[in-house]
Amino acid sequence: MPDVTSNDLRPLSVREVHDEFDRLVRDRHHMGMRNLLGDAVYEPRNPFQKTRRTAKRWVIAVCGIALLGVLIFGYFHLR
Repeated sequence: MPDVTSNDLRPLSVREVHDEFDRLVRDRHHMGMRNLLGDAVYEPRNPFQKTRRTAKRWVIAVCGIALLGVLIFGYFHLR
């Protein structure tokens, strides 16, 4: 936001307010649905390492049980 002094007070246009709001929202990379889901599914971030995050144990367990269920259903259905 521009530096505002007492001599530079003027009404802002809707366009200026909208542009500033867009800039503020774009600067918040830590927010959003993608990061919310990533934090729910993956291990917490370590800001000091650049490695990829691994999935949490419960995610792997649920995916394994779901895959086992699909395999069992497929085996008995296609038999």
